[in-house]
Amino acid sequence: MKTKWMCMILMLALALHLSACGDRQENENSSENGAINMEPQSVEDDSSENTGNESSEMNVIDQQDNGTDKNIMAVSRIKDSAFSGKVRGCYYADGSRIIVAADKLYLYDTGKGETIASADISMGDLCVQTFTDGYFVVGQGKAGGGSNGSFATSESGGINGYILNKDFAIQDTISFSGLLSDDVTSQITGIAISQDGKQVAFGGLQGLYLYDISSRKVRTILNYSEEGTAGNMQIATMDSLTFTGNNTLVYVGMATDTSIGGDGVSVYGTVSTDSANFTITKKGDYKVDTEEVQKGGNLLIMPQSFDKNNGTLLMLDTISNTENTMSFSSRSEGENGVYCSGQGKYVATAILEESSVTINIYDTASGKSIHTETVQDSNSTYFLRVPQILILDESGTCIVVLGRGIDEVSTLITTFSFVG
Repeated sequence: MKTKWMCMILMLALALHLSACGDRQENENSSENGAINMEPQSVEDDSSENTGNESSEMNVIDQQDNGTDKNIMAVSRIKDSAFSGKVRGCYYADGSRIIVAADKLYLYDTGKGETIASADISMGDLCVQTFTDGYFVVGQGKAGGGSNGSFATSESGGINGYILNKDFAIQDTISFSGLLSDDVTSQITGIAISQDGKQVAFGGLQGLYLYDISSRKVRTILNYSEEGTAGNMQIATMDSLTFTGNNTLVYVGMATDTSIGGDGVSVYGTVSTDSANFTITKKGDYKVDTEEVQKGGNLLIMPQSFDKNNGTLLMLDTISNTENTMSFSSRSEGENGVYCSGQGKYVATAILEESSVTINIYDTASGKSIHTETVQDSNSTYFLRVPQILILDESGTCIVVLGRGIDEVSTLITTFSFVG
């Protein structure tokens, strides 16, 4: 009898020990109160070809209940072993796919957790646009060429554009520095491809131009000094461009009031590629950061310049040509970045602290805050610059990229889920 009781006691103790270990392990692998500690999640892949500047993979379980949503689910991770070299940026492609810029460009499926294809393109800052049959990548070329000397990486210095099909194979390349003899293109945000992939519009210092991909010819759509006046407003620059149809562009830029003179003010409007008819809408005290204008679906979001930020966001429905303004939770929100989802259903703001960044996600239709998440790390270097944030509408996934522009640290990528 004594032996039987001793066995029962030992079995009970073992069961309690295993239960405690299981609870502790579950707590260690869960996101508590919308806070993600990145250090336990950071994993260096020894089998990778990377040598100290690789991105770290994160696998986050979000378990938030802050009154805006309650979501308990595992989120697909971004595997750093899928890329070679330091990750310099992530960009929305379509659906669950993103384009990752490292030693070259990778087409990555976040749902499958794998790289689908890659293209030997290496640039500094870049923009990614989608059209019916593929992707358009435009950015500042790097001097020195690529690892294998291919044409896609051998351009030096100027702004280059690459047209890729759905399989991520390069179909064409455009060197914008050689298209104009008496003008220059200075901003990658001022270049856009039409939805049918047949034309590329780009802004210069003196005018707006259209490049026909099949004929490789350029024609002037609008000369600012001669034809760029509407009412009392005179166009000075068109810094951000996006096609809303194959023959219609929406631009964001600067203009001057010819009746009173003075400094330029933020404006937006439309311009047709066939007749050059255009409109100018002045935004008064709202100063748009033209390099941060983003298009998600039919929605164009125009974040304020950080020095004029007051916690509001200007948005334009490009189909109905109607504008709307969203107010964030605080007047300081927006100065550390505003980010639009791929289909325009959501926007996010980043709030930087010494050792963390808090991401607030808003529904663009209602203007309501629907999710808040905080990403933490003991290395404050990651929070010296604004992060890059991608929002995937279909899966309700947010991707946060930290340290991509800081050579001293590895790039960190983490993901979390939210309910719209």
